[in-house]
Amino acid sequence: MIQDNTDPASSEGTPVLVAVGEGLLEVGVRDDLPSDYLGRGIGGDVANVAVMAARMGTPARLLTRLGADTPGRLLLDFWRRAHLDVDRVAVDPSAPTGLYVNAVRHGGHTFDYYRSGSAATRLSAADVDGRLLDGAGVLHVSGISLAISGSAARAAERAAELARDSGVTVTFCVNHRPMLRPDTDQNLAFARAADIVILSSEDARAMLDTDRPDRIRAALGEGPQEIVLTDGPAGAVVLTDGEIHRVAAPRVVVVDTAGAGDALAGAYLAGRLAGTAPPDALEVAVIAGALSCRWPGCARSYPSAEEVARVRAGASPDVEPQPSSSESA
Repeated sequence: MIQDNTDPASSEGTPVLVAVGEGLLEVGVRDDLPSDYLGRGIGGDVANVAVMAARMGTPARLLTRLGADTPGRLLLDFWRRAHLDVDRVAVDPSAPTGLYVNAVRHGGHTFDYYRSGSAATRLSAADVDGRLLDGAGVLHVSGISLAISGSAARAAERAAELARDSGVTVTFCVNHRPMLRPDTDQNLAFARAADIVILSSEDARAMLDTDRPDRIRAALGEGPQEIVLTDGPAGAVVLTDGEIHRVAAPRVVVVDTAGAGDALAGAYLAGRLAGTAPPDALEVAVIAGALSCRWPGCARSYPSAEEVARVRAGASPDVEPQPSSSESA
């Protein structure tokens, strides 16, 4: 359950979303554009969630590490323009910023990651202290936060311990990535102890061997008070208070689906922090996730709160999106 741990210094008294994990620079390649096209985007799952929450008007703080390099500078500049609190983003001159290539082809896309030995993998429990959660209403962690290194996993676990001690809601996106060789037992334990769990149908099959909502609910036990299960263009469901609420996704002209799940998660958590009931928060979140698919890349493609509100009010979602100033990196 979302707790109100409001910091009077935070934006309009709204509790802060705190995300722990990595940021990555995206290099975009597309088959439908000239061969010399090379796009630039902003990624990293928990960082994306924080950006989308900020788009929706929620104060968001990020804990990660970046290299003292151009990719790190580009990420930090973007996050500042996106109004993230980056005071807990450390610059490590002895390690590079991670990056990935997003190759969009007809019928889908592929990712190639270059994060081994990155600054974010050096995140550790020593980076976590009680001030991290000042004014926090939610601590957000993902399966990738746990998988990129043992020390990063310990940082996430330490942050979760402090959150529980402080009455801060712990949220967990499973984000199962086979190439990272995730510890399924560790992910399952973290999910069972979280207050809100967000996972895709693919995540559920990988971690729980089922994508049926009732079986997911049984497998995760009584810990999570809300479970959000996403299913791409079919939309999503939220399981809460013994009920299942389904939300269909609006149809959009898809350019790139990268980061859509993170957009959904960020909008959902922003809604819950604002006091919106889970079914209504999910409706807004599904729209945000769908709208993010109209533009290349991850965080740069995320819609504004105003765009989401217009579509929810009945406007066409296929109006050409206009990048905000923080998307013009």
